Amino acid sequence: MRLTVTIARVALLTIVFGVVLSGAAQAQKTTARFDQTVNFQNYKTYTFVNTTGARNPIVNDTIVNAVVREFTARGLTRVESNADLRVSYVAATGPELQVASVPFYTTVNPVYSGMIGGSASTMWDVQTGTLVIDLWDNKTDRVVFRGSAKDMLERAPSADMIADAKSVSKKINNGIAKIFKKYPVKSAKG
Repeated sequence: MRLTVTIARVALLTIVFGVVLSGAAQAQKTTARFDQTVNFQNYKTYTFVNTTGARNPIVNDTIVNAVVREFTARGLTRVESNADLRVSYVAATGPELQVASVPFYTTVNPVYSGMIGGSASTMWDVQTGTLVIDLWDNKTDRVVFRGSAKDMLERAPSADMIADAKSVSKKINNGIAKIFKKYPVKSAKG
Protein backbone atom coordinates (compact mmCIF):
# COMPACT_ATOMS: atom_id res chain seq x y z
CA MET A 1 0.00 0.00 0.00
CA ARG A 2 2.75 2.42 0.97
CA LEU A 3 4.68 1.65 -2.25
CA THR A 4 1.56 2.34 -4.33
CA VAL A 5 1.09 5.74 -2.64
CA THR A 6 4.76 6.60 -3.22
CA ILE A 7 4.54 5.60 -6.91
CA ALA A 8 1.36 7.67 -7.29
CA ARG A 9 3.07 10.69 -5.71
CA VAL A 10 6.10 10.32 -7.98
CA ALA A 11 3.82 10.02 -11.01
CA LEU A 12 1.86 13.09 -9.93
CA LEU A 13 5.06 15.09 -9.36
CA THR A 14 6.34 13.99 -12.78
CA ILE A 15 3.14 15.19 -14.43
CA VAL A 16 3.22 18.51 -12.56
CA PHE A 17 6.90 18.99 -13.40
CA GLY A 18 6.18 18.20 -17.06
CA VAL A 19 3.38 20.76 -17.18
CA VAL A 20 5.65 23.39 -15.61
CA LEU A 21 8.41 22.67 -18.13
CA SER A 22 6.03 22.75 -21.07
CA GLY A 23 4.77 26.13 -19.85
CA ALA A 24 8.34 27.38 -19.69
CA ALA A 25 9.00 26.04 -23.18
CA GLN A 26 6.05 28.06 -24.46
CA ALA A 27 7.28 31.16 -22.66
CA GLN A 28 7.12 34.65 -24.07
CA LYS A 29 8.64 35.30 -27.41
CA THR A 30 10.85 38.36 -27.33
CA THR A 31 12.69 40.09 -30.11
CA ALA A 32 15.04 43.02 -30.11
CA ARG A 33 16.91 44.74 -32.90
CA PHE A 34 19.12 47.78 -32.93
CA ASP A 35 21.02 50.04 -35.29
CA GLN A 36 24.49 48.50 -35.35
CA THR A 37 26.08 51.73 -36.54
CA VAL A 38 25.22 53.48 -33.27
CA ASN A 39 27.60 53.54 -30.30
CA PHE A 40 25.23 52.83 -27.41
CA GLN A 41 28.00 53.60 -24.90
CA ASN A 42 27.42 57.28 -25.72
CA TYR A 43 23.90 57.19 -24.24
CA LYS A 44 23.95 58.26 -20.60
CA THR A 45 20.43 59.61 -19.98
CA TYR A 46 16.87 58.72 -20.95
CA THR A 47 13.35 60.01 -20.53
CA PHE A 48 9.92 58.55 -21.15
CA VAL A 49 7.81 60.21 -23.81
CA ASN A 50 4.93 57.80 -23.35
CA THR A 51 3.92 56.28 -20.04
CA THR A 52 0.36 55.44 -20.99
CA GLY A 53 0.93 52.58 -23.39
CA ALA A 54 -1.46 50.28 -21.48
CA ARG A 55 -5.01 50.97 -20.38
CA ASN A 56 -4.29 50.07 -16.76
CA PRO A 57 -2.16 52.71 -14.96
CA ILE A 58 -0.73 50.04 -12.62
CA VAL A 59 0.46 48.05 -15.63
CA ASN A 60 2.03 51.24 -17.02
CA ASP A 61 3.89 51.73 -13.74
CA THR A 62 5.12 48.12 -13.90
CA ILE A 63 6.42 48.63 -17.45
CA VAL A 64 8.13 51.92 -16.57
CA ASN A 65 9.71 50.44 -13.43
CA ALA A 66 11.04 47.44 -15.37
CA VAL A 67 12.62 49.69 -18.01
CA VAL A 68 14.08 51.95 -15.30
CA ARG A 69 15.57 48.86 -13.61
CA GLU A 70 17.21 47.72 -16.87
CA PHE A 71 18.64 51.17 -17.71
CA THR A 72 19.89 51.70 -14.16
CA ALA A 73 21.72 48.35 -14.32
CA ARG A 74 23.45 49.66 -17.46
CA GLY A 75 24.47 52.97 -15.89
CA LEU A 76 21.90 55.23 -17.58
CA THR A 77 20.17 57.99 -15.61
CA ARG A 78 16.54 59.02 -15.95
CA VAL A 79 16.04 62.74 -16.56
CA GLU A 80 12.98 64.85 -17.30
CA SER A 81 14.36 66.72 -20.33
CA ASN A 82 17.28 66.86 -22.76
CA ALA A 83 17.87 63.12 -22.56
CA ASP A 84 20.10 61.15 -24.92
CA LEU A 85 17.33 58.56 -25.44
CA ARG A 86 13.56 58.85 -25.49
CA VAL A 87 11.61 55.77 -24.44
CA SER A 88 8.18 55.08 -25.86
CA TYR A 89 6.12 51.93 -25.74
CA VAL A 90 2.78 50.52 -26.78
CA ALA A 91 0.93 47.70 -25.09
CA ALA A 92 -1.47 45.93 -27.40
CA THR A 93 -4.38 45.08 -25.18
CA GLY A 94 -6.98 45.32 -27.92
CA PRO A 95 -7.30 44.65 -31.65
CA GLU A 96 -6.22 46.82 -34.56
CA LEU A 97 -2.97 48.25 -33.24
CA GLN A 98 -0.29 48.91 -35.84
CA VAL A 99 3.25 50.26 -35.65
CA ALA A 100 5.60 51.36 -38.38
CA SER A 101 8.34 48.95 -39.38
CA VAL A 102 11.83 50.04 -38.41
CA PRO A 103 14.52 48.76 -40.77
CA PHE A 104 17.99 48.60 -39.29
CA TYR A 105 20.51 48.43 -42.10
CA THR A 106 23.30 50.33 -43.77
CA THR A 107 22.62 51.93 -47.12
CA VAL A 108 24.96 51.86 -50.09
CA ASN A 109 25.22 55.62 -50.08
CA PRO A 110 28.65 56.37 -48.56
CA VAL A 111 27.46 59.76 -47.33
CA TYR A 112 24.80 58.28 -45.07
CA SER A 113 24.76 55.04 -43.15
CA GLY A 114 22.42 53.78 -40.51
CA MET A 115 18.74 53.29 -40.22
CA ILE A 116 16.62 54.77 -42.95
CA GLY A 117 13.11 54.16 -44.12
CA GLY A 118 12.03 53.38 -47.62
CA SER A 119 9.89 55.64 -49.74
CA ALA A 120 6.76 53.96 -48.40
CA SER A 121 6.30 53.37 -44.72
CA THR A 122 5.27 49.82 -43.96
CA MET A 123 3.12 48.93 -41.02
CA TRP A 124 2.76 45.72 -39.07
CA ASP A 125 -0.08 44.57 -36.87
CA VAL A 126 0.75 44.16 -33.22
CA GLN A 127 -0.82 41.01 -31.81
CA THR A 128 -2.97 41.48 -28.72
CA GLY A 129 -0.89 40.82 -25.62
CA THR A 130 2.32 42.28 -27.11
CA LEU A 131 4.49 45.03 -25.69
CA VAL A 132 6.66 47.07 -28.09
CA ILE A 133 9.41 49.34 -26.72
CA ASP A 134 11.20 51.89 -28.92
CA LEU A 135 14.31 53.83 -27.96
CA TRP A 136 14.75 57.06 -29.92
CA ASP A 137 18.02 58.91 -30.32
CA ASN A 138 17.07 62.43 -29.23
CA LYS A 139 19.61 64.17 -31.51
CA THR A 140 18.79 62.28 -34.71
CA ASP A 141 15.11 61.72 -33.89
CA ARG A 142 15.16 58.11 -35.05
CA VAL A 143 14.57 54.74 -33.47
CA VAL A 144 17.86 53.05 -32.60
CA PHE A 145 16.48 50.07 -30.65
CA ARG A 146 13.17 48.20 -30.75
CA GLY A 147 12.16 45.32 -28.56
CA SER A 148 8.94 43.40 -28.31
CA ALA A 149 7.51 40.67 -26.12
CA LYS A 150 4.48 38.61 -27.11
CA ASP A 151 2.01 36.87 -24.82
CA MET A 152 2.50 39.39 -22.08
CA LEU A 153 -0.82 41.16 -21.65
CA GLU A 154 -3.30 38.52 -22.77
CA ARG A 155 -5.74 38.87 -19.88
CA ALA A 156 -8.80 40.89 -20.81
CA PRO A 157 -9.24 43.94 -18.58
CA SER A 158 -11.65 43.51 -15.70
CA ALA A 159 -13.08 45.84 -13.10
CA ASP A 160 -10.22 44.91 -10.72
CA MET A 161 -7.17 46.78 -12.04
CA ILE A 162 -4.97 45.57 -9.17
CA ALA A 163 -5.71 41.90 -9.93
CA ASP A 164 -5.20 42.54 -13.66
CA ALA A 165 -1.81 44.16 -13.02
CA LYS A 166 -0.76 41.43 -10.62
CA SER A 167 -1.59 38.74 -13.17
CA VAL A 168 0.84 40.22 -15.73
CA SER A 169 3.51 41.72 -13.47
CA LYS A 170 5.90 38.75 -13.62
CA LYS A 171 5.50 38.42 -17.39
CA ILE A 172 6.19 42.13 -17.87
CA ASN A 173 9.32 42.07 -15.73
CA ASN A 174 10.65 38.89 -17.35
CA GLY A 175 9.80 40.06 -20.87
CA ILE A 176 11.51 43.42 -20.46
CA ALA A 177 14.56 41.74 -18.92
CA LYS A 178 14.73 39.43 -21.98
CA ILE A 179 14.41 42.39 -24.36
CA PHE A 180 17.21 44.29 -22.65
CA LYS A 181 19.53 41.27 -22.74
CA LYS A 182 19.86 42.22 -26.40
CA TYR A 183 20.61 45.87 -25.62
CA PRO A 184 24.20 46.53 -26.81
CA VAL A 185 25.41 47.74 -23.39
CA LYS A 186 25.43 44.89 -20.92
CA SER A 187 24.17 45.10 -17.36
CA ALA A 188 26.75 45.61 -14.62
CA LYS A 189 25.17 42.57 -12.96
CA GLY A 190 26.25 40.42 -15.89
